[in-house]
Amino acid sequence: MKSRAIWISVAIAALAGITCAELAIHSIIFRDKLGSLFGRGHLLTMVHGRGIYQVDVGRTLRESDYASDIERSRAADVEHRSALNKLIANVAGQSNDSSKKISGTQLKHEVDLLRYQFPNEKTWRQVLSASNLSGVTVLGMLRDNLRMQRWISDEIAREIEVTDEECRRFYDSHQPDFVIPQRCRVSHLFLAAPPESAPEVVEAKRAAIQSLAVRLGAGEDFATLVAQNSEDEATKLRGGDLDYFSEKRMPPDFVAAATRLQIGEISPPVQTRLGFHIIKLIDVQPARQRTFDEAREEIVLELRNQKRAAAIQKLIVDLSSQAVYRRPL
Repeated sequence: MKSRAIWISVAIAALAGITCAELAIHSIIFRDKLGSLFGRGHLLTMVHGRGIYQVDVGRTLRESDYASDIERSRAADVEHRSALNKLIANVAGQSNDSSKKISGTQLKHEVDLLRYQFPNEKTWRQVLSASNLSGVTVLGMLRDNLRMQRWISDEIAREIEVTDEECRRFYDSHQPDFVIPQRCRVSHLFLAAPPESAPEVVEAKRAAIQSLAVRLGAGEDFATLVAQNSEDEATKLRGGDLDYFSEKRMPPDFVAAATRLQIGEISPPVQTRLGFHIIKLIDVQPARQRTFDEAREEIVLELRNQKRAAAIQKLIVDLSSQAVYRRPL
């Protein structure tokens, strides 16, 4: 009975002509009833004539990492509000970004990035079909997304500018963050024995590295033995040179063995989680404070990221104010 009444309302609006149809389509109560009829839930808000429904917020939450937890959480209202605000901002932004032109090259690049995530054309088509999407629909979504990105960038461009004075203040207040730790430069002869290696393989590699250590002790050339025997394919043809590294880049056992050496000295065999190494220390660079000029590019990037996050959040709030709410969450 209720559904029949709604359809009668639609018919009356159509017969009444364009003016009445426009009034009906923009009626919050009417749109709310249509949303329920077509399975989209209640209308939550209207933005520039477009409705956002309960199902839209639910989909946004399901696409987020916290969806399953939110459904069981008392904090659900907060997350629902956040999801709704983002949807509102997206719709409001799309109404402002229609003048942004997207080239075919840009669009093709976005499509390629998306399709490269799938192993072949068949899988790509299957995913589209399972999602009830067509290639044309995806192109439209990507074009809208690119327009939105460009519009947002233009809107916040001035707000993310960074001055030299701001960079200097950041540098002065974060001095410890710009200390370069001590770095070592070593070469190594490496035989792989990762954790999944069979015990007999590990013992064979252990015997082999011991034999190579004996040959080095007898005076054979380190670089020659590395080229002939090392299993680090990336470094074996350059004498095993690993270049400069800090302790965070290497296994602790490796770093400990390297820091006990004198420049030019060669270590006995060292076992790490990766396998067996013989290490030659080439150079040591002591810890030092990076200068402002050295750190400036990194500081600019950090400050821009901070300002961009704040500007986007402000933009979301501003765009959300354009919504007309039907009911609270």
